[in-house]
Amino acid sequence: MVMRDVEIILKTPFVIQKFRNIDTFILAIFPDLKLYIQNQLMKGNLKSDVETKVYSELEKKFKLFIIRNYSKALDEYINREAKHADKEAMKDVLLSTLSITLNVNDSSGHKLTETDYLLSLRNIIENFDS
Repeated sequence: MVMRDVEIILKTPFVIQKFRNIDTFILAIFPDLKLYIQNQLMKGNLKSDVETKVYSELEKKFKLFIIRNYSKALDEYINREAKHADKEAMKDVLLSTLSITLNVNDSSGHKLTETDYLLSLRNIIENFDS
């Protein structure tokens, strides 16, 4: 089965969300991906070099995605689980443990790897019309 066709599940202590496939998950995390690719190609970067840059940005955008979309759930979780701890410190610790490989599985329960993302990104980039 092609990874692009497998349901993706984001699992954290404070939220579980399903995505139709890896491409929709990537675009949810990195909504301006196509603009980013276009800018990289306009700078003269080869498509083969862009995938590594895009993956690095994807990892950074994952934390922003969590904060932007699940901030309330994250705060509620911390308030419930860490009543006597410094809440901001706990939030920083929890966010530092989240990862697009550790917290994201396919529908069979297999954790996504960097290779899974790179294959999907390579297909998105190769199909990109600049």
